[in-house]
Amino acid sequence: MPDHRLPVRRRRVARTLLARLGFAIGRRLPLRRRVVLAVSHAPRPTGNLAIIGEELRRRHPDLEVVTVSMYRPARFLGRFAPLLGAVRSGYHLATARVVVVDDYYFPMYVVRPRPGTMRIQVWHAAGAFKMFGYSVVAKRFGADLDMIRHVRLHSNYSLALVSSMSVARHYAEAFDQPPGLFTSRIGFPRADILVDPARKAAGEARARAAFPGLEGRTVVLYAPTFRGETIGRARYEDLLDLEELHRVLGDGYAVLLRRHPFVRERPMIPQGLEGFAIEASAYPDVNELMLISDILVTDYSSVIYEFALLGRPILFLAPDEQAYELERGFYFDFRAEAPGLIVETTSALAAVIRDGVFDLERVRAFARASFDVADGNATRRLVEEVIMPALAGETVTAATLEAPATGRD
Repeated sequence: MPDHRLPVRRRRVARTLLARLGFAIGRRLPLRRRVVLAVSHAPRPTGNLAIIGEELRRRHPDLEVVTVSMYRPARFLGRFAPLLGAVRSGYHLATARVVVVDDYYFPMYVVRPRPGTMRIQVWHAAGAFKMFGYSVVAKRFGADLDMIRHVRLHSNYSLALVSSMSVARHYAEAFDQPPGLFTSRIGFPRADILVDPARKAAGEARARAAFPGLEGRTVVLYAPTFRGETIGRARYEDLLDLEELHRVLGDGYAVLLRRHPFVRERPMIPQGLEGFAIEASAYPDVNELMLISDILVTDYSSVIYEFALLGRPILFLAPDEQAYELERGFYFDFRAEAPGLIVETTSALAAVIRDGVFDLERVRAFARASFDVADGNATRRLVEEVIMPALAGETVTAATLEAPATGRD
């Protein structure tokens, strides 16, 4: 029988060789005072990487900031994009003093880091909800065992941010890295927009301008995670019955539909419900959508952590919990620790929303437990206390960040 893993293995080998080629070229050159924002699954920086890039350009406009991506576009020639990205990534990994990633980033794991460079992991999700990395090797969603035998995933980080040290052990397991790599002292950059008054006002104004029809209505943000055994096969599971939700709630409500970034198919809006249900997946920042939303409905998405900072109701539409546990699994007891009511049908969900009885103290307690620092200054601290010293040749680690008497606020 044919070995269907061969194409995957060949792509891995090709990307490895090309990343190493780019690295070999780059290491012949001097290190540059440059920050590289490395993106795996999107054409451009979003979330943490986007806000970090904006802060760098605002505070240090003379600084060179470069984006590299391993994203594969859907078009035919898109199959070559990751190969070209591997060469370019290898080159920048060798020449830049600072590289920031927010996800799995293959080129980083197949080269030997050059002395004098710093590689920062600012994982795209707060908290620790769904299992990932080495935690899911035995799950259906788990990494390819052939890949793990040849590539040490999540290696070569100099520093990794977590929103709370209470979840550092989960990240240490998922990355197969020592706990001392992680720090929560900096905070979580993309959460700044939810707590810093100036960023919050600006973000809310942008979102309201993009969706002007929401004034005077109760807005429900529906943001489920993806399904599928691999990211490349991510799909949208249509669990929400929009017609039933509209029947119960009426036009005084609006639903913003936000599919997971890995899912390329658009959710279907039934005819006649276009004003009630609004496709919002193309909007660049889900946190700005949170600012104009009164209620979050999800299944197993990590957006619950950031939305909890707003102290607003969170509900879970999760009829396939057992199947998802087999596919992916959770780091916490979903039934006991979820910061909101879990329902299995749209009818039950609609009734809860209509009745408007929510346990907001549970939401606030969840937020307090999930963020050691949430003061709106995480991005500034990362730039000024980590990135800029690293560009100057200083060694910055989780231990040095925790050291006393440094003059930091």
